[in-house]
Amino acid sequence: MDHDERPPDTEASYLFLHSTAEELAQLQPEDMLQAVLEERTLLQVIIGILNASDKDPILRLVAADLVYTQALRATENQAAEAVPATYDIKRVSLRLGLSPTQVRTAYEQLNAIGGVHIIARQFPRRREQQPLSLDGTSTDRQ
Repeated sequence: MDHDERPPDTEASYLFLHSTAEELAQLQPEDMLQAVLEERTLLQVIIGILNASDKDPILRLVAADLVYTQALRATENQAAEAVPATYDIKRVSLRLGLSPTQVRTAYEQLNAIGGVHIIARQFPRRREQQPLSLDGTSTDRQ
């Protein structure tokens, strides 16, 4: 078997990540086992990231959030192929209680060590500011 080939029952997926306790209680034993294995795998990855004591705590937090967010996206998309994801640094910083600079730095560190691949960065366009005069008259040029 090639390295890229997996038996169909071992595909990495997160079909049951959004399931409620009531939904899980209704599952067949095979599906329940799959749900438990999915949760365990995700938890092991996040614990592994958080236990990397030689790395910066902010980097570990951002990496764990990135893994969890990707797992959530996988439950929504269920795409067979990897699709580039877009992350809003401001939104991530608000969710984690970090500054945007800290999140951006952590993403750049993850990119440097091969944890993520940053394809492109987009920054919002700056709005042109109109100069204000102190005497209250408009400074618009015509």
